[in-house]
Amino acid sequence: MVDRELYNRLRKRILMFYFAAGINLVMGLWVMSVGATQVAGGTLFVVLAIFLGFAWLNFHMARKLKRQWDEHVRQQAASPGDEVTK
Repeated sequence: MVDRELYNRLRKRILMFYFAAGINLVMGLWVMSVGATQVAGGTLFVVLAIFLGFAWLNFHMARKLKRQWDEHVRQQAASPGDEVTK
């Protein structure tokens, strides 16, 4: 049996990573559209790179957590008699 409390906590964490990635993408697009007329190109590129870098990192972390959870569930299904304790 999969621990329901652990699943719910991990699901919330994954959703928060996706939400943060979405916010970073929106902010990056906003900086690109509004900032293009107000700041120098080099500064715009640095700020845009930071937002897009954090968006990529958030998506990566969410996918990594999802893969780890799937692996945990596969291990639990493969050995139903053994309990994983951490």
